[in-house]
Amino acid sequence: MSPQMPQPHGLDSQMAVPYAQSHIFAQSQPVMPQQYPMPSGPQGAGMMSAAPGMLQPMGSYQMEIGHMRDPATARLGMASPELQELPYTPVHAPIMATTQKSHSGQGLSRAAYARLYTAGFPPILDRHGEAPDVVDPADHVSFVASKEDNDYLQCNEITVQFLAFARMLTYEPSGQSKQHGTIFFTFQFYRFPQVTTERLLLGATEGDLSRDRKVLPCVLQKIDSEGSAAKFPPGYQVKYLVDPTFLKPGEGGLFTRHLSQQTLHLDVWDGDSLLLIGSCAVELKHLCRQGREAVQVTYELDVVTTEYSDDMPAMTGDLTRGGSVRPVGVNTVLKGRLHLRLANVGCLVDKKMLQSEPLPSTSKNKLLIAEGTGNSSFFGGSLSAGLAQSHNSALKRPNVFKAQHITETNREVASMLVTRRDKAAPQEDPTRDVDATKKRKMARMQAIRQLTGNEENQPQSYTSYKQLKQERMRDLKTIEMYRQQTKQDGIRNMLNSAITTDHIIHSSMGSPEFFEYVLKNPYNVQHTITVACDDPEVFVITDAREWRFFKQLNQVYSAVEEGMFNLQSSSQYQQIFLRPKESVSVPFKFLSFRADHSVKPQGPTDPFRPQPKKMGQESKSEDSLESRLVKIYFQTEDNKPISILSLQVEPVPHVIDQTFRFHHPEQSFLKKSIRLPPFQVLPGSTVGGTGLSQVFVRCSDVNVICETKPVQQGEPQDVFIKVAVGTSPQIKKFFVAIYTDPFLSKPIQIWQFCIHALQRVDVSCVEGQTSRFSLILRGTQASRLVRCFSSHPNEMQLQPRDPFMLAANAVHEIHVGVRPLQVGSKFLYINVVDVEYHQLVRTWLVCLTCKAPVISKAFELLLPVGGGKGSNKKISYTNPYPHRKVFNLRCNRNDLLQFKDTRIEIGSCESHTIGLRFAPAQNPGMVEILIFINDEDDKNEETFCVKAIYTM
Repeated sequence: MSPQMPQPHGLDSQMAVPYAQSHIFAQSQPVMPQQYPMPSGPQGAGMMSAAPGMLQPMGSYQMEIGHMRDPATARLGMASPELQELPYTPVHAPIMATTQKSHSGQGLSRAAYARLYTAGFPPILDRHGEAPDVVDPADHVSFVASKEDNDYLQCNEITVQFLAFARMLTYEPSGQSKQHGTIFFTFQFYRFPQVTTERLLLGATEGDLSRDRKVLPCVLQKIDSEGSAAKFPPGYQVKYLVDPTFLKPGEGGLFTRHLSQQTLHLDVWDGDSLLLIGSCAVELKHLCRQGREAVQVTYELDVVTTEYSDDMPAMTGDLTRGGSVRPVGVNTVLKGRLHLRLANVGCLVDKKMLQSEPLPSTSKNKLLIAEGTGNSSFFGGSLSAGLAQSHNSALKRPNVFKAQHITETNREVASMLVTRRDKAAPQEDPTRDVDATKKRKMARMQAIRQLTGNEENQPQSYTSYKQLKQERMRDLKTIEMYRQQTKQDGIRNMLNSAITTDHIIHSSMGSPEFFEYVLKNPYNVQHTITVACDDPEVFVITDAREWRFFKQLNQVYSAVEEGMFNLQSSSQYQQIFLRPKESVSVPFKFLSFRADHSVKPQGPTDPFRPQPKKMGQESKSEDSLESRLVKIYFQTEDNKPISILSLQVEPVPHVIDQTFRFHHPEQSFLKKSIRLPPFQVLPGSTVGGTGLSQVFVRCSDVNVICETKPVQQGEPQDVFIKVAVGTSPQIKKFFVAIYTDPFLSKPIQIWQFCIHALQRVDVSCVEGQTSRFSLILRGTQASRLVRCFSSHPNEMQLQPRDPFMLAANAVHEIHVGVRPLQVGSKFLYINVVDVEYHQLVRTWLVCLTCKAPVISKAFELLLPVGGGKGSNKKISYTNPYPHRKVFNLRCNRNDLLQFKDTRIEIGSCESHTIGLRFAPAQNPGMVEILIFINDEDDKNEETFCVKAIYTM
């Protein structure tokens, strides 16, 4: 228990209220207020016992009970000028992260398979021309790494085939049909570039493709240049050829393990409005062939969208039991179903290609022995060719080097030599496109010209020889100067290669690679060895507890030495004291958080308008997966190396467990608290465990703040994220890795975040009533034919609805009408799209704050469950105005209530009967239906509440 802080002096009762609410206690030297004479006797006692609620004079706050104060606390408060932090709970409600569940979707029915085979989709065949083996998504997959490694079909052809898409009937906008709309997809497979497909047309409806009768499956078709269905086979497919020419040496086994663990995330976008329809995920474990020729699997995936709210509902459910906790501030809506087919076809690889690629040491070898005196496998070589040779390659290649001219090995020197310029310049062959007869004639003419030229230039031969001799002497001096300048570096590199040990690691973002390096002192005297490495992703493990933890995790059975490093050294590097001829194991950890943060522009690709690639755009997106070389030097006191570790880093893609997509106002900070699922449902957790006291998080972007707080075991774990959002319409992408141990040994979850920066518009409105406002749209540098789209057409209408010409650098006004159907906060989106090039011109984020209307009348109605065609009821309404008036009728549950007439005209002080038709319900319960009676401007006149009770 912390001592109670004293009440500050010089504060009246009005000032004490905000002081207590600020949650900060300040201690400083007390300020003596003005002294007031204190009356004695009964008058003073009467003033001290004033009635409650009366303001006390400031002099009364000086009175303290001295024997109840802690003198140590008082002295601490007087001496320390710093504020003491109190336990603080963030005011934003946490978002519940979903647990790791099956993303494989569900299989198709026999009728759906029959319809797919007769629809004319491009067939997938193996190398013998036969159909691949069909795998059921519900089948259990047991991955055996040895089967994949020993498979003679080392080439894998991965096919992603989009077949059909079905929209939910309940989310069809009223009066508008999306049956013939367009969609496109975005996804990324392995370390290939991100794919954005072209727009695909939702063709004919095929009801047999789905078991759900609430959807309309439509076969996907390509679009021609005129915007209609092209005369091509239906569907759209993307193929990836993963062969040894694409993979790095030793990466084949890592790719098959990647398939067994990875989940492919797909985003489905509306091709007209460029609005996100939803996302889906599918596990790739069924693509592991396990010795088979080819496999294929067909899914019916749920396309869902997640809406985040700023409201703070109460947390319900048991936090210690998985699946019983309701998400806080998260609303998941099913938007449709995607029919997807995946296939993996095995192919043979050229044997010459396999033999020419030596298999280097992979990251399985955790114990490395240094190359030095007595155990070196380096056999020498030339300075030009030997520098690129390592001791690993010297064992497999003959130690024979052919002498080469310096101009053939060094382009810089070749460009400086005079006599090599003419030979180095490429000359075009004039007889390349000529027939054989003409070539023979031209060769004869060339020979005659050479003979004639030699006879004519015979008197000038001495002058030409003298000039050629001077040029060669000048070139020899240039070569000699270059050799003298590079000789020292060449000899040093040659000697360093004799003490260099090569090691290759395949690292992914957030996953550390542990290894030990056996270092030996080759001298007969003791030395203090400095481990020098400037790469910030290479760590020397100095903590014995961490060292022991990683050795047990990687099954490395060697001794752990306590206090091996000199921690009192002033050097920035770690130092080790070695006795003569002594060997020690130096533990290392490589941990990288590099990731691809590039985001492509929002919009589909246009096959009829190819866009030129920007210089540097592709290289920027591939930097995170680019191979690099890291060297670690072991040096003595005089900076002479005794051993060098050459670490070849081959990055591989990481696994993404969950994707969060937020839309936030531009030029602001996004602050979110994400609650982890119960510890028992996380992968790698102990069965029957009590939970964790703290988790640890790291982010791939150093500019993103992410942290966790320690809690008691069994309490929920929250991850706090703080991101600076840029200008609209930028998209920021980063990754967050979550660990359960302080040594960051293995991430249990890797989250992907996509933050869309939008211009914010705040609107306050009433449920069932239309609120109108205007937006200013500024033109671009060129005139465009644009159209405005709303993310919720039932609740937000835009004017103009049709496409219009947005003149260059002009200003156009967009009229927006919002009529929400639910109380609370909600986010809506407005996109302005170029309809010719399908590019996003402008986007807004509309933040709604909806209040409940005033209910004038309430009704209660008993309805039977499953009442056939429904029930008809009537409500009488009287026009209170002294003139004739037109009213519009609306409700918040169009799926349960329909009006006989949505527009009625009532005379002055007359009554009118409103016809109601209630749709049947399948489950018993009570539903509150609001009936809005609005005027011609859609302003709410009255609101009726009907409590419909469905009983058996």
